[in-house]
Amino acid sequence: MIAVIVAGGISFLFVIFSTSIGVSYFKSKNIGQPIQEELNFHDHKRGTPTMGGVFIILGTYIGFILSHINFWTIGKGFKVELNSISSEIFSLLIIGTLMGFVGFIDDFLKVKKNRNLGLKARNKLLLQSIVGCIASYYFFSLDYSSTFYLFSGFGFDVGYIKWILIIFLIVGITNSVNLTDGLDGLVAGSATVSFGGILIISFWIFRHPEYYSSFMNTAFVSSELAVLVSSIAGSCLGFLWWNTNPAKIIMGDIGSQFIGAMFPLVLFAIGADTLILFFCFLYILEAMSVIIQVFSFKYRGKRVFKMTPIHHHFEMSNWAETTIIVRFWIINGIFIVIGLGLFYGDWVLFGN
Repeated sequence: MIAVIVAGGISFLFVIFSTSIGVSYFKSKNIGQPIQEELNFHDHKRGTPTMGGVFIILGTYIGFILSHINFWTIGKGFKVELNSISSEIFSLLIIGTLMGFVGFIDDFLKVKKNRNLGLKARNKLLLQSIVGCIASYYFFSLDYSSTFYLFSGFGFDVGYIKWILIIFLIVGITNSVNLTDGLDGLVAGSATVSFGGILIISFWIFRHPEYYSSFMNTAFVSSELAVLVSSIAGSCLGFLWWNTNPAKIIMGDIGSQFIGAMFPLVLFAIGADTLILFFCFLYILEAMSVIIQVFSFKYRGKRVFKMTPIHHHFEMSNWAETTIIVRFWIINGIFIVIGLGLFYGDWVLFGN
């Protein structure tokens, strides 16, 4: 429990202080955010330092690793020791970082060209799919069941489709979070709460290994997964300090794609596959608005929304940016509570 708190605290403090330095550095190097031409109501954000997601990733590593250093041992007093780090859990972080690197390439090209066009869509999708395949193979190599779990231990055996679904959901949620990252603090704030909910689940699993170890890799039943999730949540919260409206820095694709990949990676690891729909509901809603808009215009010649992703629709309906952000946070929170309820309901029905 102490390591979980320490990890989140260290990540939070590291990101707060490192991001403040990063804002000044990025400004001096003219590493600013280009704005889409049609988003003329976002002109005031043009040139805001971007690629702040690098601090989220660094903060996660710092918090996760330093929480494994023990400075005091009962009966021995002061003694610096590095506790072993689970390779299975650290691998999840590595895979998420690979997705973040895809975002870094996209951000770098945008800054270099000084326009809101980085990687071509097909190239970005290809690189994301490669990372998704790595993740799918990783779970397969751990002898994970081909069962697609609903809320934890209960699910249906879908055979090889399970490994395809892992790729699809990792790529899909990654892009959904990326689409959502269009308003100050929207992703950083919602991700903090979502990872907070997942932290509750991961710690609950650690406290009840007798049930969850029957369908999970034992490495993910340990408290180390909760430490990792706490590190991510702490990093997102620390970044929100600078990213809240009006944002001093933008996380960019490197941050949104890292966050987007970590959601399904962690939830697949704990056998709570369908809970992705609840903990990532806000991001799925944003992505669905884009899909609906494209299909409607293509086949009906009409637009359903004034602009997508849907947060821009409300902006064009004269909602204040902070109003949209807070209301979307509320929606996100409601579905997280529902997800937690379903997870606990599964324990009540099958865990006892």
